[in-house]
Amino acid sequence: MEKRRKIWYAPFKDQAYGEEEIKAVEDSLRDGWLGGQGPRSKEFERQIAAFFGKKQGVFVNSGSSACLLAIASLDLPRGSKIITPACTFSTTLAPIIQLGYEPVFVDVGLQDYVAQVEGVMAALSPEVKAIMLPNLIGNKPNWALLKQELTLLGRSDVILIEDSADTLTCTPETDVSTTSFYASHIITAGGVGGMVMFNNKEHVTRCLQYRDWGRLGDDSEILDDRFSHEVDGIPYDHKFLYSVLGYHMKCSEMNAAFGLVQLKRFNNFSKIRRNNFERYLHNLQGVGDLILPDDSKKPHWLAIPLQTSQRFELLSHLENNNVQTRVTFAGNVTRHPIFREYLQDFEHSDLIMRNGLLLGTHHGLTTDDVDFVCAKIIEFFK
Repeated sequence: MEKRRKIWYAPFKDQAYGEEEIKAVEDSLRDGWLGGQGPRSKEFERQIAAFFGKKQGVFVNSGSSACLLAIASLDLPRGSKIITPACTFSTTLAPIIQLGYEPVFVDVGLQDYVAQVEGVMAALSPEVKAIMLPNLIGNKPNWALLKQELTLLGRSDVILIEDSADTLTCTPETDVSTTSFYASHIITAGGVGGMVMFNNKEHVTRCLQYRDWGRLGDDSEILDDRFSHEVDGIPYDHKFLYSVLGYHMKCSEMNAAFGLVQLKRFNNFSKIRRNNFERYLHNLQGVGDLILPDDSKKPHWLAIPLQTSQRFELLSHLENNNVQTRVTFAGNVTRHPIFREYLQDFEHSDLIMRNGLLLGTHHGLTTDDVDFVCAKIIEFFK
């Protein structure tokens, strides 16, 4: 009997892109855009920022870079505290620590996987200057209620940072949003890419400086602009005048070209993913001890999160039947080796770490793929 083809968590090949993306990249190269960012990057920034309800976007090389630059651009006092969930992805948390700030952890909902407003408010203190929450696996915290509660408490000064690496969404309540265009996400900019989005012009200016090696200037080739600054009375080219300890985190025009085509396909991709997600929910109702996700807000899920006390055994059964699986990232992140100095117990995050798994809902998967996976899960619990 012929072995069934592998069902990938997120197919990366022709299921994820097509000839239009390839042609867009070719056109950008034929236009001479090997390096640097040009009109396609600017248009990609504009469209993604508008999607999120923000005034301006900054295109970067990854969602991880986007998180780092988002926090760095705020210029918070060193030692400030930032509230963030224990169940998170490493690159939401890591920049908080890398930049010298102190994370304050909160638990998440067991079935929605995001920080709860009451938990965030309980963790608030005068030292908290920002709240950084991921839209984990595509689901969103109640940002509107959180902003309302902060306003009632007189803490409108607290900056709200949305790490939306896993999905594209409109969240006008946040001050800063980030997203990722990694290969497995709903849209990709050629396998890489991220975006930081702001409403504050000063934050945008600082973000560009941090992204572009820390330089004070920009890509202008107008000589008067380039030499508009002096150092100790010496006129100096601001392309090479450094104002912050920066990085090189630009993305390319080729990636923007790819991303613009993908953005046109977002609604179709989302529809397929939504259908796959709902098919899992329908097929797996009442199966074994599975805990299904709360889908009441109908978000653009990246994958379907499940929980079972027999996780390893179920994963083994699926992998043995050629189904690629993932655990739910990251459970209680304070239990991970690098973050153990922050070790705390969190009821739901610990349960998710012990029992959580993810299955693909990618737009490259077919209804037959989903039905096969569900059949194997039902088979396991019988």
